[in-house]
Amino acid sequence: MLSENIKKVLLISESRGIDNIFVICISILSVIGLIMVASSTLDYSMQTYKNAFHLTIRHSLYLTLGLFVTFLLARVKLSFYDDYSKAILLLAFIVSLLVFIPGLGKTIKGATRWIDLGIFTVQAAEVSRLFILIWVSSYIVRKDTEKSFNKPLIFVVILSTIILFQNDFGSAVVLVSSFLALSFISGISLKKFITWLSIFILTAITVAFLTPYRLKRLLSFMDPWEDPTGAGFQLIASELAFSKGGFFGLGLGSSVQKLFYLPESYNDFIFAIIAEELGLLFIFFVIIIFILLISRIFILARQSENNEMFFASYLAYSIGFLILIQTLIHMSVNVGLVPTKGMGLPFISFGGTNILVMFICVGILIRIQIENRKKISQAVQRSY
Repeated sequence: MLSENIKKVLLISESRGIDNIFVICISILSVIGLIMVASSTLDYSMQTYKNAFHLTIRHSLYLTLGLFVTFLLARVKLSFYDDYSKAILLLAFIVSLLVFIPGLGKTIKGATRWIDLGIFTVQAAEVSRLFILIWVSSYIVRKDTEKSFNKPLIFVVILSTIILFQNDFGSAVVLVSSFLALSFISGISLKKFITWLSIFILTAITVAFLTPYRLKRLLSFMDPWEDPTGAGFQLIASELAFSKGGFFGLGLGSSVQKLFYLPESYNDFIFAIIAEELGLLFIFFVIIIFILLISRIFILARQSENNEMFFASYLAYSIGFLILIQTLIHMSVNVGLVPTKGMGLPFISFGGTNILVMFICVGILIRIQIENRKKISQAVQRSY
């Protein structure tokens, strides 16, 4: 009965132009996320909130709200984002600056990244970087990217600087990397791309060396055993999780590192907990799902370009790069390839803003799929 209902839903979605493989990938990652958040937060929730399922319930609510947002945005025409792109750009800066207003901005562990709305908090950079990329996608459709590159670059640099003042280095890296990748796709010369990429890398290194706590993280990354109980603690705990898990894992719920050894195990280091509990083989499965998901997004972007829906194409590329870069950073941090940086794994890590922004992206991508189907159908009808 359930399988029949699922088949019926998939057939309906396919008839509307929705990519079923894309939807299945999102569903698999979301289910894995819910299970792993539950597994990694039971003890923490019990000790902190006196309810073992407190964070699991919250995550479930975020997922439910995310699905509702996806349903709504799938019905919003892409022309809305294009027509109001300047207002969306303005909102990107307003949201980023709200964190600096006393009483509204919330500081956690020395970082003022959150807007406190009472019943929940919003991580400003998560929202603002999507908003500015919507504007960039609209701008490069109207302008020659090679000739008009400086204007969007200036806005991205200003917003990235604001994000850096929020002590959110990772979000700034994701934003600038996504922008440069999108600019390259849209047609800037290889010489200009390499030049600005080099400037970005040098700037990032300089910022890291000039900030004491970031320099400490960098040094601990190079030799975590130099300070095993301090700066190198998270990386060591993460690597221990991978080594203990082996090929098949210790079993769901059997992680040792989540028992207050690995900080933020349900968020920044959930990939390590997956490795410890479910093993290397399951890690490969998760990676394959992400590869499949991101490839479907880029295929959609290319299809939109072929259908002369250029704004839709650049918007799909933007979202694809956001998800790709965030995923790469999270996984790289967890396995010790890059210095420790707090960044969730899309669709899997706990975190209200990240989950909601990801489902906003899903809603937009589904709308792009629907409008592509309509464009193809109209072309077929005209041919008759």
